[in-house]
Amino acid sequence: MKITKTPKLNVKIDGKKIAIPEGYTVLQAARDAGIYIPTLCHLENATQYGGCRLCIVEIKNLRGYPTACTTPVTENMEISTKSPELQDLRKSILELLLSEHPYTCLVCKDKDDCKEYMHTTRKVSVATGCNFCPSNGSCELQDLVDYLELKEINFPITYRNIPADNDNPFYRLDYSLCVLCGRCVRACNEVRNSGVLSFVQRGNTAIVGTAFGESQLEAACEYCGACVDVCPTGSIAEKMGSWVGIPDKSVKTSCVFCSIACTMNINSKNNRIINVGPEPGKKSDPLQLCVRGKFIPGDLAHHPERITKPLIKKENKWIEVSWDEAITYTANNLERYRGNQFGIIGSAQGTIEDNYVLQKFSRKVMRSNNVDLSASYQNKELLKKIHDHYLSYSSPDINAIIDADTTLILGANTSKSHPIIEKNIRTAYINKQNVITANTNINRTFDFSNQKIIFKTGEEHNFLLLIISELIKTSKSKFGKELGVQLKEFDQKAALKRSGLTKKEIELLAKSLTKSKQLNIVAGEGLFRNSDGILNFSLLFNIKQLLKNPDNCQIMFLLDEGNRMGATLVGMHPDYLGGFGQIKDKKNIKKWSDIWNVSLSEISGISENEMIENIAEDKITALYIVGNILPHPKLSELKFFIQQNMFLTETSEYANVVFPMPFFAEVDGHILNLEGKLKEVVSTINPPEDVIAPWEVISKISKIISEKGFNYKKTSAIFSEIKQNIELSFSIKEKQSGKQNSQDKLKLNDIKAKSEKHISIKTDTYHYHGNPLSSLIPDMKRIMEEGVLFTSKE
Repeated sequence: MKITKTPKLNVKIDGKKIAIPEGYTVLQAARDAGIYIPTLCHLENATQYGGCRLCIVEIKNLRGYPTACTTPVTENMEISTKSPELQDLRKSILELLLSEHPYTCLVCKDKDDCKEYMHTTRKVSVATGCNFCPSNGSCELQDLVDYLELKEINFPITYRNIPADNDNPFYRLDYSLCVLCGRCVRACNEVRNSGVLSFVQRGNTAIVGTAFGESQLEAACEYCGACVDVCPTGSIAEKMGSWVGIPDKSVKTSCVFCSIACTMNINSKNNRIINVGPEPGKKSDPLQLCVRGKFIPGDLAHHPERITKPLIKKENKWIEVSWDEAITYTANNLERYRGNQFGIIGSAQGTIEDNYVLQKFSRKVMRSNNVDLSASYQNKELLKKIHDHYLSYSSPDINAIIDADTTLILGANTSKSHPIIEKNIRTAYINKQNVITANTNINRTFDFSNQKIIFKTGEEHNFLLLIISELIKTSKSKFGKELGVQLKEFDQKAALKRSGLTKKEIELLAKSLTKSKQLNIVAGEGLFRNSDGILNFSLLFNIKQLLKNPDNCQIMFLLDEGNRMGATLVGMHPDYLGGFGQIKDKKNIKKWSDIWNVSLSEISGISENEMIENIAEDKITALYIVGNILPHPKLSELKFFIQQNMFLTETSEYANVVFPMPFFAEVDGHILNLEGKLKEVVSTINPPEDVIAPWEVISKISKIISEKGFNYKKTSAIFSEIKQNIELSFSIKEKQSGKQNSQDKLKLNDIKAKSEKHISIKTDTYHYHGNPLSSLIPDMKRIMEEGVLFTSKE
């Protein structure tokens, strides 16, 4: 394979000879060489425009003082970054900038001693100095003043006196502290492509704001927090943790709210989360998150209604008890309900380790295969189909969306469910790539689409069939001809009418797919949260096979919660053991019976909904749920009901025992994201009052009832057991292009025409372990629509 080497340029910076890649700016070259150049407006992955002028340098044989962030390096360039003249110019620039900023504390000779005595003066309504500012200690102006050794300001102060805005969810705005660096504007427009913030007005009245003077909420702000993370001052500051000070701990972990599992950085102090944001000193290139990952963790971890001690219901009242008492009580009761009368419902936002131990306990100890994840799919085999698809064609890469020439989004509202994928979709659109969005109702992604298609609710399969019928017309492959025979009786006109579409829309869409050399299909929950989920999966497979080069088509299945695939892969499913081994296959039963040293039941389990519907004297009589499920009157008929959750809910009213549960920032473990990447969850703070994870509760229960195989001390021991027996990846075992499964090929008798009108309720992506975020965090209620009904397109 031919390796292309990036050309190197030889330059000299402050007398130091270095070789750097062609295309670097002076600022990039200096940073690679470990040479500091001060900046204020610099932002990675965004346009550099030299607005603050603090990064000026001297370059031999070049007039003036060019800005390092905008000047490309050339061969044999000689650069000086810290001459006396440069430092004096920078001081003057900083003085001018600070003349409109409360600067008294910045240049006060007693500022270091003052910190010890000024704690009680904080939290004032107007920041008139550093000790009154929420960003005190993490402000880049403080760093610049120290670096340039600025002792006084030689210009008269012009205080802007703009009233602070405390009405936004999650953060406050104080434009009197704004230095007009433009970072927030570029983060909003170039990094996130949201288009909410801009510079408004001109001259000395210029400020950062929104068009027409709207609030950020009115301007469709998605509260991703990117503007907060890049602000170098206290102008945009989070409400939570604003006055706590500098974090004493900063740890990277993985978010569990959606199946992307973004890497996040949690800053804490005294075992309390201050914020989720950049590490101290790294505001120019922070990790990208959404409203859930950015603002929710601290509110949930330290929520006043969080339960921290086990509860047992006695005489219809909750009584706090010790962990030992609660676990002993639970173990003694569970022994009565072994067999198919017992069930466990886990959480797709729980770790692989938790879910593995839960299903192992149900199968090995309770002799029941009734294990499932909450909010599971109606089609039990869907996740197995997706897993097998990824084994054949490799798992998707969310960044491939940016490079693809065409992206088709089907049945997804990515701005709500997977905002980082939405960010990439918007980037592709802005880069002039072809973006097509098809859904049953309009959403934000439509604003970044070249073709917008709205079809009737419940007609997803007909919409996909219409695409197939159009692709067949130009297909020259044997597969296309076979499929043409299958669809010979397909009534295209009737399908168009039922779907509420025109022939021209389908023709244009099919033409785009045919012309594409690199296609990404983003398949959302709208295709699979219905009785046609498997059919829709098969239709997508057939669309892929009809393309000229199926290997150049990536299908990305947007599973909802963080670890749905990982939890299912390790056995949290009524029909599958670990590694998607079918229970009805005796080889799999023998394999896991040998591993666990037990004789496993060969009776397939039942799903979450089936468990609830089958609560009765001679059916399901005992249930253990992790997190929360919707309250159901049948729960009152259970003889023994255990819930492990962070909060008491309506469902808790039916429980006999409630165990507290740690927050994901308080545990170690792993999750498997939609790309097939194994992501690590790292404990960033300690749980309150010795709250323990589900795997620990199960281990303690098993010890009391003398069951072996659960003597785990750490999650690393569980993970080691999992790795020994289950392949935790989507690595391709055998290239099977076009041959994944014959059963995925289209059969006309599988297609059922539907003409009735459908009503669906919007999928709620804003929850944690089944607990609605809007009921726990008031700011979440302000930014989301609840209980919105959508009828099919008329």
